[in-house]
Amino acid sequence: MHVHTLTFLKAFNYELAKNCEVYTLLVKLRKHIGHVIRGTIGIFENNRPQKIVSRDVKRFEIGKSIGGLPIECFQIGHGGRKIILAAGIHGNEVGTVKLAQHLTHWLHANTDEFEMMTVFVVLCLNPDGFSMAKKNPDYFHGGRIGRFNKNNVDLNRNFLTKSFRQNSLWMFGKNYSETVPVYCGPHGNSEPETKALTDFILSNGIKMLVMFHNAGREVMGSNDPLAQNLAGLYAQKTGFKLVNGKMWPTNKQTGTAKDWCEENSVSYIEIEGSVRWGSDWKTQKGALIAVLEEFKMLRSDIN
Repeated sequence: MHVHTLTFLKAFNYELAKNCEVYTLLVKLRKHIGHVIRGTIGIFENNRPQKIVSRDVKRFEIGKSIGGLPIECFQIGHGGRKIILAAGIHGNEVGTVKLAQHLTHWLHANTDEFEMMTVFVVLCLNPDGFSMAKKNPDYFHGGRIGRFNKNNVDLNRNFLTKSFRQNSLWMFGKNYSETVPVYCGPHGNSEPETKALTDFILSNGIKMLVMFHNAGREVMGSNDPLAQNLAGLYAQKTGFKLVNGKMWPTNKQTGTAKDWCEENSVSYIEIEGSVRWGSDWKTQKGALIAVLEEFKMLRSDIN
C-alpha cells in the first residue's frame, strides 16, 4: 500500500478514536448533569409536606418485612369487585409510596363512588428498602440505594413462577441499555414481602393487581384482554409509553409479579411513573381514576 495512504489511515483512525473518547465523555457528562438535576428536585420533593392517610381508613398488616417492619394495607369499600394496588416493591422508588398515599387519601374522600368495589392499597411492600432509601437518598447517583430488601433480594424477581432464577438482571438507563446482576433469593417467594402479597391476593380472591414503579414513563399489561385494555387506557391518559407483550420479554426479567399474575389468572398492570422522589399524583391521578371507573363497570362474572 502506498506510504501516503498508510499515513492517511493512521491519522483517520487517530481522529476517530479521539472523537469516540470525546463522545464517551460527553455521554458521561450528560448523565451526571441529569443526576444532579433530578437529585436537586429529589431534595425538594423529600422535604415537602407529604399527604397523610386519615386514621379513619381501615388498615391492617398483611405481613412483616425481613427486618420486622409492618407491611400495611389500606381498604376502601366492601364490594365484590376486588383490586389491589401496591407501591414500594423497590424501596428506592420513593415516589411510588407517596403516590399510593395520595391515592388512598383520594379514595377515602370519594368512597361512595366505589361502593361496588373493594380497593386495597399496599403503601410500601419493601419497608426495609424504603427506610434505607429515605436515610440515604443517593440523590446524585440515580437514587439506587434501597432497591432490595434486607436480604439483598430484588423482590420483583422473587415471585414463585416458572421463570424464577436465583440470579437475574436489573436493566435501567436510556432504552434499558445498562444492566446490573441481581440476586433473586434461594427460591420463588422465599422473601416474606412477596409471600405476604401473593398469599393475600389468593386468600381474598383478588383478580387485579396494579404495581407502581418509577421512573421510566411506561405502562405494561399482562397478556389478558382486561389488563391490555386498562394499560392502554392508562397510557392514553398519562402519555406514558405503552409496552406491548412482544417488547416486554426483551427486558429478560425472571420471577416477576407479571409472570406470577399470568400463572395465577390475575390481571396485572405495571406502571413506571415519571419521577423518582415525587408523588407524580398530578400526572397519574386522571389515569388511576379512569382505570378504577373502568374496573367498576365490569360485568360481575369477570371478577
